[in-house]
Amino acid sequence: MKKGTFSIVIVPHDLQKTRTYRVQYRLFYAFVAICIVGFVAMVVFVLTYGRLLLKTQETVALERRVEELTARSDQIRALVRNLVQLRAMDLQVRRLLGMELAPGDSVILARAEATELEIERERYDEREQILRSIPSFWPVHGHITRKFDISGGEKDPEYHPGIDISVPLGTPIRAAAAGSVTETGWDDVYGYYVQIDHGYGIKTLYGHSERLVVIRGERIGRGQTLGYTGSTGKSTAPHLHFEVTQNNVHMDPLKYLLQ
Repeated sequence: MKKGTFSIVIVPHDLQKTRTYRVQYRLFYAFVAICIVGFVAMVVFVLTYGRLLLKTQETVALERRVEELTARSDQIRALVRNLVQLRAMDLQVRRLLGMELAPGDSVILARAEATELEIERERYDEREQILRSIPSFWPVHGHITRKFDISGGEKDPEYHPGIDISVPLGTPIRAAAAGSVTETGWDDVYGYYVQIDHGYGIKTLYGHSERLVVIRGERIGRGQTLGYTGSTGKSTAPHLHFEVTQNNVHMDPLKYLLQ
């Protein structure tokens, strides 16, 4: 055996000719070292991934639990409100009939009135939220060069799921309503564009921008600057392409914008 090598002899069961392979020690040690490093890396990966997977599952379970508790809490609050209102109605009927009320009944009536105020306040807040979600604010002020037309379907050359507003290059683009940025980037047709989710199934899209100043996930207020008009994408002159969708259906923006 040569110095620095060792032999591996393979003897078949059928007593055929044996095979001998000479292997250098340095190659053998390198192979063993690679196997050990690979095994250690695999163990570390499995342990790390397993820990992350466990945390992810725990997080999902906690989120579901929070949702369940929130829904249950809302149900309990609604039930308490109904009970208070029923009790208050009973007391009001008794008072109208001239029946004497117990000392604690006035507390129930006061609580019922407070509950009514709370309900009305929540309804008002919800109405305010809905109003803030309606894209009624003009993103730019200019001349409409092309109107909304989807009557012929997407294959129709005249198909246009929004309106085009001609404005000078670099005009600030304002958000038509409050919401959250869901998409920003480049499109071969829209050029640089941004999409905002306003809630209640309403979204708006602003295309052909020269430059954007918002990022995905950012909360946006009504009238906030999103970017500046340009002529990027499939465009022949500076303008803003503005779209409104409700439940993923294109709608005429002029039905929402305040004249």
